Amino acid sequence: MTVPVGGALLAGAAVTALIIVLLLMVATTHLLRGRRSARDDRRKRELMPLVHAVLDDDPVDGAPLPDVVGAPADLDEIVLELLPQLRGSDRQTLRDLLAERGVVDRAVTDLTARQSWRRGRAVALLGSAAGTDHIAAMVELLGDRSLEVRCAAARALGKAGDPAAVGSLLRATDGERALPSGVLGMALLDLGTTALPILRDALDSRNRAARGLVAELLGVHGDPSAAPLLEDLVRDGGEDLGVRRSAAAALGRIGSPTSAEPLVYALSNSSDPGLQRTSAEALGRIGHPLATIPLLAGLAADDIAVRAACADALAALGADGRASLEAVAAGPGAAAPVARAALDELGPAVRRAESVGAA
Repeated sequence: MTVPVGGALLAGAAVTALIIVLLLMVATTHLLRGRRSARDDRRKRELMPLVHAVLDDDPVDGAPLPDVVGAPADLDEIVLELLPQLRGSDRQTLRDLLAERGVVDRAVTDLTARQSWRRGRAVALLGSAAGTDHIAAMVELLGDRSLEVRCAAARALGKAGDPAAVGSLLRATDGERALPSGVLGMALLDLGTTALPILRDALDSRNRAARGLVAELLGVHGDPSAAPLLEDLVRDGGEDLGVRRSAAAALGRIGSPTSAEPLVYALSNSSDPGLQRTSAEALGRIGHPLATIPLLAGLAADDIAVRAACADALAALGADGRASLEAVAAGPGAAAPVARAALDELGPAVRRAESVGAA
């Protein structure tokens, strides 16, 4: 069956017209977006002198300071963009400005809004703009029915900077509305080193997920005061294995020589390959000679990942550890391939430098 020529021409014309319309729509969208961007840039240039004047507490160009309460709403967006970049009195000055303009009060009202996006936006704004003045209200939203709102509340509590929020954030690791550990971890890190004493105390929490997260965070902070507590967790055979692994990894990051003994104990006595591997990696980071013989023994482990971790750790111990690896690599058995792989990854340049140094 052939299509009439007239029908084909009409169909082609229709397709062409549709393409032209789509191109016009795209061009119009880009034009409008460009105009909006230009307008926003212009408004920002107009309002930035006012922001600077508020921070400096000086008039603008010698004139009396304009009424900041009656300034356009664009001022709020500019201030909110600047807040994360500021610290100390300048940050507080801009927070006071937002409060004076009613931004904070409107956000507090929106915390109970029906729409979840409004609740999430409100709690995020309070975390940046209100400091520690509305911690209780933000904590309440950690139990919100919307996961997005709960995550926004956790991030806001981190930005607010009040260490008193640590307990509430850690409780959010458990229960039907538990939050992802990554979200909570970043929020707790945002609280900074002022939260370290509370985090150390939280290692005694009954919440297994909280103990594991706290152990990781103490390691990220490299907190030497936490090392004895983490060492106790690694030694405790009745402790959850996930918590012990997190504690072992944290000890490797902290790097205290006293941590070598409990890590060696875990490597040599645990039946969990994950804990053995993590302990070996931590021993490699610490670099204590006490670990040499236990790591050599670990090269005979059944788990290939444990053998590889022990080989890598020996390679990190310096000339003596690498000499032991070379002896194993030259021999038979399952340990030889992982020893050779660790030495190959180390590279000949390092071995040559050690030989020159020894000579």
